[in-house]
Amino acid sequence: MSPMESVPVFPLPGVVLLPDQRLPLHIFEPRYRAMVRDSLSSHGWLVVCPIVGDPAAEPPAFATIATAGRIVAHQALPDGRFHILVEGMVRVALEELPFVAPYRRARATAIAEPDDAEVAPVERAAMLSTLASVIRVAREAQPHFEYAVPSELPSSRLALRLVDRFVLDAATRQRVLEAGRGIDRVALATEALAELWTAGETLRAVGSA
Repeated sequence: MSPMESVPVFPLPGVVLLPDQRLPLHIFEPRYRAMVRDSLSSHGWLVVCPIVGDPAAEPPAFATIATAGRIVAHQALPDGRFHILVEGMVRVALEELPFVAPYRRARATAIAEPDDAEVAPVERAAMLSTLASVIRVAREAQPHFEYAVPSELPSSRLALRLVDRFVLDAATRQRVLEAGRGIDRVALATEALAELWTAGETLRAVGSA
């Protein structure tokens, strides 16, 4: 059976994993320790996705569009906890499966990346120009801040990378992840970067790469 036919789901409040992102996690709850053990003993896949709605609901609802990732590094601690590093691999649509203790699972269907042919050069240039302003503000707050723009990436993938690096707001990250067209993803990323730019001295660069 393909690992995507039944992939472990790790719902977290306010956490949106993006493709290419590397997310460190500390695993301490017994059910998620079991999830990591099972994943490591088989395919290494899991889905980290944000909780939507009431986080106190039992069980809490999770986003149906998320990123399937793989555990690319782990450290097993003597008491059964884990430190893991999850790398986002592919956007997926999730269909939750009947519950089998101790953790939730879903069928994950890969979603094609947006068509970069939709993104005009002027739209990419606007995103990069706004990024330059963000970097300038970041350097004012952190004089030694450096960021090498991965300009070789297609526009829609570059938008994901920039949002991962600079945008903390989970709702914004989720909207960019869900964007079905390259032009929409680039526009959302540009808007998010512009909001950071206008934040001025409050800006702090974040993200995994």
